[in-house]
Amino acid sequence: MAFYKAVTVGEIPEGTGKEVTVGGKTVALFNSGGTYYAIDNLCTHRNASLAEGECFGDQVACPLHGAVFHLPTGQHLSPPARSGVKTYKVQVVGNEVQVEV
Repeated sequence: MAFYKAVTVGEIPEGTGKEVTVGGKTVALFNSGGTYYAIDNLCTHRNASLAEGECFGDQVACPLHGAVFHLPTGQHLSPPARSGVKTYKVQVVGNEVQVEV
């Protein structure tokens, strides 16, 4: 695995997410209070894009049916999802936000 540049610092406004492709893998990258989190982009319930979901604190709600996921761990916190999503390590180097895939 290796780190790849996903975005530059400031490209994702606080409290929002963005779908990015790094190293051939599509992930949802979130900025929560200046901390960046990367998770699998597709909800485990109906494959909706989590990057389009509402981010609040360290959680994101799926835009389709409202399943909630914990950004640091990927754990699902509420139905209808019955399983979590994979998380990816994120680091900030200079002005680059990098994701390990």
